Amino acid sequence: MKTGKIFGIGMPRTGTRSLSMALEILGYRTGHWLKTMTWLQGDFETDILAELDAATDTPIPVYYPEFDKRYPGSKFICTHRDTESWLRSIKKHQEGLLGDSHRDERRRRYRLLTYGMYQFSLERYRYVVETHQRNVLWYFQDRPSDLLMFDLCGGDGWEKLCSFLGKPIPDQPFPRVS
Repeated sequence: MKTGKIFGIGMPRTGTRSLSMALEILGYRTGHWLKTMTWLQGDFETDILAELDAATDTPIPVYYPEFDKRYPGSKFICTHRDTESWLRSIKKHQEGLLGDSHRDERRRRYRLLTYGMYQFSLERYRYVVETHQRNVLWYFQDRPSDLLMFDLCGGDGWEKLCSFLGKPIPDQPFPRVS
């Protein structure tokens, strides 16, 4: 049986990189924006997380139910932020990633997986982020000790994260990376 891990299941641009850095400060081996195609091909048997204690950002939010089954006892952290602020951030971020390299093809595949389309659409992205948050809350409704809703932009930090993970608060500021 696989051991529990920590999964950052918030959508991109909700503080996932800051969460990754915080988890590393707390001593967890953490992967951010995992660049694997195995899950896109339906291969959940290959354990690409074997060397990690935690994983955040794309494509983790899409597969949290599969990770929950594969890694019993895991903790899930759903980073989130105000929807309008998130829409502005994700649009600006994606516009800065245009190009046609192999790396960009991988990004396009993940956009299709996450949002159901390659290009930014205000209506579609709003629907996806709001639906994702509702689905996460519904999925964990009977297991509140397994889920932390974490609003870094709204002021959440070490106190809330460390309480959830049962870790002491580090003697340094919570990382905030854009």
